[in-house]
Amino acid sequence: MKKRVLILLFCALLLTGCSPMGLPMGGTSATNVPGTNPILPQAQAPAALDSRETATLYFRYLSEPFLAQETRSITHSPSKPYELSLLTELLSGPGSHSADLTALFPAGTQVLSTVTQGRTLFVTLSREILSGYPDDASVTPQEQQLRRQLCMQSIVATITENCDIDQVQILVEQTGNATGSLRLQESYFMADPQSTALVGTMSRDESLLLSPGSTMELICHLWRSRDWQRLYQYIALRDPSTGVERVNYRDFVTAMENLPMLSAYEISGGSVTQDGTLATYSLTATTLKASRETTHQGCILRLCREGGVWRITLNQLTGWLEVL
Repeated sequence: MKKRVLILLFCALLLTGCSPMGLPMGGTSATNVPGTNPILPQAQAPAALDSRETATLYFRYLSEPFLAQETRSITHSPSKPYELSLLTELLSGPGSHSADLTALFPAGTQVLSTVTQGRTLFVTLSREILSGYPDDASVTPQEQQLRRQLCMQSIVATITENCDIDQVQILVEQTGNATGSLRLQESYFMADPQSTALVGTMSRDESLLLSPGSTMELICHLWRSRDWQRLYQYIALRDPSTGVERVNYRDFVTAMENLPMLSAYEISGGSVTQDGTLATYSLTATTLKASRETTHQGCILRLCREGGVWRITLNQLTGWLEVL
């Protein structure tokens, strides 16, 4: 009986491939199932660790000297600084739904790194940022300076809008044996192309951003200046309350020319609806027609937000004159 039990135990050891306790196992082999891949996939970081953030990016509005907003959802990985993801999206340019917004960075420009120290962000850009724009030779010096200013401010405005950052320091990569400072030089802005002075930390410049208040002020200024071409760019494409589309430019000019001249104005208020689509202002204005001045008080004007741009409908702009 004992002999029979020993034989059964020996057979079990052979079938299961187990090794005696305390002895190292030899090399093992396995036969692959036909049609399967014997290579195991590499371990991946769980996609669940990525997060999606809704961010506000700033781009130039048409050829205006201002930046307007685009809201975008950004996928952020914990292995990459959020500021780096944010600026990478900014350099990719505006989305297809933002037809009136334009990119500001020379082709090939990349964000190489971002480092936060206190409430200052250090941003290192590739050398392409110094390449300039293809049409630099055909635009005025003022335009050359403006778009470089807007380019840098788009970084500052985007970062300060979405992060706990007050200032941004721009650095530029060096190549070869260069040993100078990485900081951007004043010559970049073209005011003094020979300057070797270094640009310090940059703060947010609200005068370059199309906020509801600055847009309302600009609309009235353009009306008083009778700059119909620029003013037309701030007329809403569609009236959100009626669905009526914007009139063509010629009809717009005719309508504005037939109105009394706006000789003085004062804007107050500026409440924005909770969903951020409407902004309401109170206007006190003086108009002039046939040498007769008329003062209008407490006129209500409302801006509507189309994409990232604040605009006004023609009816809102002129309705208080009871003309349209």
